[in-house]
Parts: sequence; structure tokens; C-alpha cells
Amino acid sequence: MKKWGLIFFFIYSTVVLAQSGVYNSEVDRFTTYSSLSSALSNPMAVVRLDLSRSKLKEVPSDLAQFKNLKYLDLSGNKLEEIPDFVFELPFLLELDVSQNKLIDLPFSVEKASNLKVLKAGNNPLQSIPYTIKGAENLVQLDLIHTEIRIFPSELKELKNLQLLELRGIKIEDEQKKLIEEYLPNSKIYFTNGCNCGPF
Repeated sequence: MKKWGLIFFFIYSTVVLAQSGVYNSEVDRFTTYSSLSSALSNPMAVVRLDLSRSKLKEVPSDLAQFKNLKYLDLSGNKLEEIPDFVFELPFLLELDVSQNKLIDLPFSVEKASNLKVLKAGNNPLQSIPYTIKGAENLVQLDLIHTEIRIFPSELKELKNLQLLELRGIKIEDEQKKLIEEYLPNSKIYFTNGCNCGPF
């Protein structure tokens, strides 16, 4: 049954993101840069940058030069914080900072008004900043296997959120109900199955 559940989740996530416009045929035309040095040779041309599993301990300040960046993958590193300038990238649509050492997300997440996908799972995250409400165009928020205990009421401002991944987090039933009330139109996955809103 777990196998079928994972297959269903993958198919659903793909459909959600396709409908949101995050993934479309246009994306396939963009070159994915996996080397910071090669990307810096023509920073204005960089739309997709994959620095996953690069043993990074901090986010390179050079990333601020990529004004047209839409897709940034920093997963699988040793990052302890995300600098403000990352969320200030004007066209950023998707950010993956999963599998790092992040304890919190910066308040500057509110500046990521165009961000559609934020993957921050598998981090020792303690909380969600109330400024998350500023990321009003989020479609997917992945917080799987974090240590979050408090979910701010500002989540209700994420009117476009379609998918919230909270599996691997110990959440009391009462708090689950509260989260569902915040996001009645979102698909929410908890550890013990899916206590979620409408499909």
C-alpha cells in the first residue's frame, strides 16, 4: 500500500505543478548550469542553477548576480542559513534547500512574491516565519521530516497553495485540524495518512 501511496503522491504532485505553470515545455529549453564558475561567465543567461551536493557550507554571494534565475537547487549541502538576497531574486520560481542544516527560514522569505515551489524538507527547522504570508504565490511547500512544532496563522494567507507536505513531523490531531482550517483548499499530507482538504 505504501508503494501505491508514493506513486499516487508523485502523480498528483506532477499534475499540481503542471497546472501551476511551474513545469511546462518552456522550462525544457533552459540550460541547467551545475558549475558556479561556468554560470558566472554569462550571469544574465542563467535561468536554472543546480548546486546540489556541492559540499557548500554557505550560499555563494555570487548568486546575487543571477538576476534572471528561476530555478535554484541547493539541496544536499551543509547550509545553516539562507541569505536574504536569495529570496530577493526577482524571478525565482522554485527553490530547493532540502537536506541541509537549516534551523529556520529567514524573515526575508516574504520578499519571494513570485516563488511557487519551496522545498525545505529534511532540515532541523524549528519554525515557519510569520512572514511566509508574503510568498503569496506559493503552490507547493515541502517541509517533510523537519522539527517544526508551531504553524503560524499567517499560513491562511497562502491562497494559492495547493500542496503542503508535512509528513515525518509529529503533529497533534488538534493542531492538524487547525492547519486544515488555515488551508481548506490545499492538499495536506501528515505522517498518519492524508488528513486533507478537497482533492
